[in-house]
Amino acid sequence: MAQLTVSYNREGEKQTIDTRSKVLGEIVINHEGIPEDERGGTAKQLLASSALYCFCGALGKALETRGAEYDRITGTATLETGIDEKKRARVVGITLDVTVHMDEDFGFIFDRVEKIMKKGCLVTASLHEAFPMTYNLHLEED
Repeated sequence: MAQLTVSYNREGEKQTIDTRSKVLGEIVINHEGIPEDERGGTAKQLLASSALYCFCGALGKALETRGAEYDRITGTATLETGIDEKKRARVVGITLDVTVHMDEDFGFIFDRVEKIMKKGCLVTASLHEAFPMTYNLHLEED
């Protein structure tokens, strides 16, 4: 079983997540000078970002593995919150809207990969039991 560890440190208004990664390094969240009513949502943004990043990475790899060439992949993640039966705030769904920009010659590969990706990636498939994930994939032919 694979394992990943990140660490967290808070000093005053500065919070640091050390990912221990050469790519990400430290993620610094600093509320200094930010009004109280504008500080919320950071964890939700990180969750939505993680889901979108993982999904787009898996999508790109799935296309490449099948020989498709694409110019770029763009996308957005929309996270929805609500209240559970115990009146606690909860994430109730994430919608990913992702577009692959590629030559129409690879459209048949996109169609096959789209079906596979409806099952999600490591991060999003892990969330399926917690709340609905919606995957909207689009092909924009160049």
